[in-house]
Amino acid sequence: MPEPPSDDSPGRREAPGRLLLLIPIVVVIVAGVAGFVVWRWILQPQDPLEADWVAVAAVLAGDGTAGMRDGDAARARFSDPFGVAASEDGTIYVADAGDAQRVRRITPNGVVSTLAGGDEGYADGSGAAAQFSSPSGLAIARDGTVYVADTGNNAIRRITRDGVVSTAAGDRAAGHRDGTGHKARFNGPVGIAVNTAGQVIVADTYNDRIRVIQQDGTVVTVAGSGQPGSMDGESSEARFHTPCGAAVDAVGNIYVADTGNGAVRMISPAGVVSTIGPMPEDGLLRPTGIAVSGAGLVYVTDDRGRIVEIAPGVSVRTLAGSRPGFADGSGLDARFRNLAGLALASPGRLVVTDPRNALVRLVAARSRLDLQRPVSPRLNPGFDAEAFAWQPLLWPIDPIDGPVEVTGTLGEARGGDGAERFHAGVDVHAPEGTPVRAIRGGVVTNPVATAEFGTLNESVRIGPVTYVHLRVGRERRNELLDPMRFVPTYDEMGRMVSIRVKRGARFTTGEAIGTVNAFNHVHLNIGWPGEEHNPLRFRLVQFEDTLPPTIARGGIRLLGEDGRSPAPGFKAPRETIRFDRLAPEPAAPRVVYASGSGIPFFGRRVTRFLYVVTNTLREGIASAGTWDTSTLPPGDYTLRILAADIRGNQAVTNRDVAVTILPAVLPLASQ
Repeated sequence: MPEPPSDDSPGRREAPGRLLLLIPIVVVIVAGVAGFVVWRWILQPQDPLEADWVAVAAVLAGDGTAGMRDGDAARARFSDPFGVAASEDGTIYVADAGDAQRVRRITPNGVVSTLAGGDEGYADGSGAAAQFSSPSGLAIARDGTVYVADTGNNAIRRITRDGVVSTAAGDRAAGHRDGTGHKARFNGPVGIAVNTAGQVIVADTYNDRIRVIQQDGTVVTVAGSGQPGSMDGESSEARFHTPCGAAVDAVGNIYVADTGNGAVRMISPAGVVSTIGPMPEDGLLRPTGIAVSGAGLVYVTDDRGRIVEIAPGVSVRTLAGSRPGFADGSGLDARFRNLAGLALASPGRLVVTDPRNALVRLVAARSRLDLQRPVSPRLNPGFDAEAFAWQPLLWPIDPIDGPVEVTGTLGEARGGDGAERFHAGVDVHAPEGTPVRAIRGGVVTNPVATAEFGTLNESVRIGPVTYVHLRVGRERRNELLDPMRFVPTYDEMGRMVSIRVKRGARFTTGEAIGTVNAFNHVHLNIGWPGEEHNPLRFRLVQFEDTLPPTIARGGIRLLGEDGRSPAPGFKAPRETIRFDRLAPEPAAPRVVYASGSGIPFFGRRVTRFLYVVTNTLREGIASAGTWDTSTLPPGDYTLRILAADIRGNQAVTNRDVAVTILPAVLPLASQ
């Protein structure tokens, strides 16, 4: 059947991997400041925290490179720092999953060490003898016991001050069952909190329920029907969607980061569930970490790279962060690439984990900061493209060693006027129902890693790779591939209405992760959202391209600021546009492309791109530029456009245009 029209439909020609020009023109038509903190908790009484205090973000621990290394906080490395908890003595505890599988601690004098864990698995014991599988949320009881939501083991673990690990509840099997200790069952718990009575509150994430471990070890369900949804009311009738964070106040109210619903919920001591507000104007995107202060203020992290402060029923403000990335600084100038856990260490002092930056960060009022030394200028966290390129990239369909047809590449224009965007990866043609395979082994780190169920744009992220346009975790007729890692939801009629992939689920290279949907191609993104790299850079096995891009006949236009065409240039080619990675700035497509660019309506055979080649795109940063016509003497010139794809194939026709530089016109002398 024909492919439906969409702004993601592939064109017949790939966009150039780079665009070079001999003499730059205007349009051609072709197919922060950082600080490192070593702080001291001030335990004596302080002055009251100023109202509407301004938050300052600073690196607390980590060098921005994913890995596992204890020692000085500036040199320590974290793999997947997720949960975080703050002790009264100033020690910070971090659940570090990924390749670490440990619970780490940061002392007040800035030393990182391992409290327990090492190899992935399941084992009680002391220190390195203990094993976890994707430890997530952390909470500390009054006696100093650290509780861990051991997501991959479907269990709640506890660690004594000296590092002895035991299991508080759960028998490792995924399911839902109340009971005592090992008789209880959880399904991928992520969030955890401890109340003043010593009860452990658990966000039982893939059961869509909130559970409590009582002091005698008995597990009971306090809210949630077990069906994902958004419904307030009595505890047994209320619905949550992939809850990932839990916090509790002094009077027993439980606060929930309801991740799948983009909401913050509250469960009263009487068991009534309500949604608290107000929310930011653009809502919350997958809130994960949550904490509540003694004054009743709720703090929550979300996937837009923000820490939001909510005074329930009164006000809301963004405390720090505005968009994903990395930068220390004040308020909206601070940037976080992927916030997860959050702990309130004391009034005006928050600790957060920033997994994609492999960092633990401090967000505090200036009066609560103790700056000690500047951060290393080498700290520049981000996707490690060099390490990712060590292994050749396989294809997502059989044969995984290629070759397979590529029908769309990174950098192509998408979207209409006012909604322009870059095509973020490559499209690989495949008929509907074809198995989609993992192009690189990886682990799911985000508790909500799937999106757009049942639509043409259904997707899943596994590590730094996103796969789009597939039926995630199922065959063409919705038969489930693996119930251990994929969590389906069914309606009253038995029809599948959603699917999730558990945090901590691991996939090996070449393993089936789904099937191609009716869009008849798989889209691949490499890197973090908004900062994707060109997959063609990573040595796709047997990738070849021998066809050069084409420049349309008469397709070079010279546009001056006044609508005329003075055109001086340069003696050597100057590269202006290179599609090696994308810019996170939303306006970048309008800097690179002129109006009218993009894929055609379905049925057209030609895709047209109009590049503003005096502007630049390098290393994902887009900048506007102009052509200074005053640098060449008057005369006749040949303007030549050099357009090449990532394989070096160059356009050879319609690339020259004659240009005449006129003498400067001097103003008449006044009489």
